[in-house]
Amino acid sequence: MMKVEQQKQFTLEFLAAYLAADEVEHAHVETTKAFIQAHENPFDPQLQAGHITVSAILLDQAQENILFHYHQKLDRWLQFGGHVEPDQDFNTLQAAIRELMEETGLSVTAFSVVTGEPIDLDVHQIPARGEFPAHPHHDFRFVFKMILSAKFDEAVFKWIPISELLGWEDASIQRFASKVAHSISKAQ
Repeated sequence: MMKVEQQKQFTLEFLAAYLAADEVEHAHVETTKAFIQAHENPFDPQLQAGHITVSAILLDQAQENILFHYHQKLDRWLQFGGHVEPDQDFNTLQAAIRELMEETGLSVTAFSVVTGEPIDLDVHQIPARGEFPAHPHHDFRFVFKMILSAKFDEAVFKWIPISELLGWEDASIQRFASKVAHSISKAQ
């Protein structure tokens, strides 16, 4: 499905125009550009040198909270996301939509796309699992908003106020929460 060369070119063009929030994110952008240029298919989830991944940041209808889920393998609360599946996804936005639907059980009619382009870019290490070595995820983060009401199992899902996320220890979560808060205040 995914035309890898076209998607690589599109992603590199996006990154060339992308305005990083700080020096850390700027380093992530430069690292990701070099990674894309160095690999034939940087979207391949089996590429042991790392791969492009996506995150889906889901706002509630009031745009005050972000839905997190408990990630058992990493033993922490995280936003939704995962690998780009070249045989299923046309691009990274579609991958983020698919991941959001798979991980929440929501229908595509329950939420809307807030940002058609990533709001944040993060590079983080994933620990080794089995024979697959530790590797970086070059994570493109998109924002979505609930448009229909839905109930979630509170043992697995948690709405966390954006204001609380601004104080989390994880700097990458603080950064995307800050960007989401800024985009909401700008739109109002």
